Amino acid sequence: MKVTEDLIDQILEQGENGSLDPTPYMESLKYLLVDDEEVEMGEQDHAYLIFLGTICLESLQRNGLYKEVDDEEMLFDMEDANWEALEAADGDLDNFFTSIAEDFPEKDLLEFLAFSILPSDEEDDQVLSSEDAQVLGFMRLKAMLDAILLPVI
Repeated sequence: MKVTEDLIDQILEQGENGSLDPTPYMESLKYLLVDDEEVEMGEQDHAYLIFLGTICLESLQRNGLYKEVDDEEMLFDMEDANWEALEAADGDLDNFFTSIAEDFPEKDLLEFLAFSILPSDEEDDQVLSSEDAQVLGFMRLKAMLDAILLPVI
């Protein structure tokens, strides 16, 4: 594991004070903006996903792990695999997270994403316009990380 909580916190602080530029990652981040037939996301939802995605990609970049992903088909395949894992967990987000985190190479980054976006029991904790948007956002961000961290064969 190369990406640490401290690094994520540093980059998050830069993002919050406006000194983190998503421009170098826009080719990879555009996947987060693809329309979904079932879940409507607004401009603020997309902005938050870009913000989280930029933090993740910058974290990977600073550790030499970032590579641009321009194969949208692979991203959709990764996302489908995540949806299948959620289905296998009977829709239980806690069980789902436990199962996907088990073999994930950058656990701190995955935990940051889950904490930042997935629905929780706290009512005022909704970060996107709906719980469905939160789950979709997590699936897309996770798929992007999966594609980047996939070992090159």
